[in-house]
Formats: sequence, structure tokens, C-alpha cells
Amino acid sequence: MLRKKLDHFVEEICKYNNFTQDKTEEIQYVMRLMMYEVLKIITIIIMFSILGYSKEVVLIIFTMICVKPFTGGYHETSQKRCLIATTMLCCLTILMAKNSNLNLVSTILISIINIFCIYHQAPIVNKCMPITKLSLIKKNNRIALINYIILSMISIFIIKYRVYSNIIIWTLTINVCLMFNSKKHGEVQ
Repeated sequence: MLRKKLDHFVEEICKYNNFTQDKTEEIQYVMRLMMYEVLKIITIIIMFSILGYSKEVVLIIFTMICVKPFTGGYHETSQKRCLIATTMLCCLTILMAKNSNLNLVSTILISIINIFCIYHQAPIVNKCMPITKLSLIKKNNRIALINYIILSMISIFIIKYRVYSNIIIWTLTINVCLMFNSKKHGEVQ
């Protein structure tokens, strides 16, 4: 129902602006994706706020927003599966952050490994969201690398706030791990 209303709203605006049908469909698709992402983020924040982890989950989501679009990698095949996977990854990240005691040296070493992986592998091109332009691939690699360096530095600078420092490092590390999923979209193993 919400999707139909959004599509109708976009269609009316596109009609008013004399957009082509192809452009209208493209805008509808982007708006649907944005709506699903916003709903997913709100749902996850509400769930974790009820459990008392609102700051932690907001930090995880912020970190993922800064890196995931530029690194590519693992994607679920439906919005429902994406919500479940994202919720599980947030739980895993919070558990790891609360139960690990990374010191300055380990934080720096994990950051170096993460940055090395990003430099050599990002972005991972997925069949669901293929990138074909070499210039866009290089741009995404550069943005991912810069964002990883900045977030790693933040994690190092806030090391005295162990849980938040750990959340950043573990979120970045999990994102790197998701870049190396061996199952390609649409393939059966």
C-alpha cells in the first residue's frame, strides 16, 4: 500500500515535469529503495532502543552508511532478508564490541588489515548492482579507502571509550568480511 502511494506520488510529479516513462520508472525505483532503507533503519533503531542499545546501533548504522555503498559485496535478495541479516549483524557487532577488549595495538593492527583489504579489493561488484565504468570503480575505491582511514582513526582516538571504539572497528571488519563472500548472487553451490 505504501509502495503504491509512493509510486503514484512520483508518477504525478514526473507527469507534471514531463519526464519520460523510463525516467519515471527509474525515479520510482530509487524512491522505493530509499523508503525501504529508511524503514529498515528506523525499525532497527527502535528494536535496539527497546533493548537499551540505541547509541551502539546508531554508531553501527552510521559506520555502515559511510562504507558499505562504496565497498560493495554481500547483498540479500529481498528487503525482509536484508532486515533480518542487518539485525543479526548489529547483534553480532554489539556482542563482539562488549565482549572484546581491544587495546591500542590490536585496534591499529586490525585497522591496517581492514585498510589493506579495502585498498586491494573494494569495490566488490555484485550482479544485483553492477558497476561497469572504470572511473566509478576507482572513485568508489578511493572513497571507501578514505572513509576506512577516517573511521579507523576515530576508533583509535576514542580508544578510552572502549565499546564505541570496538563498535567502529568490528563494524569495519565485518564489512570487510562481507566483501569476501564466496557465493555469487544467483549461483547455487
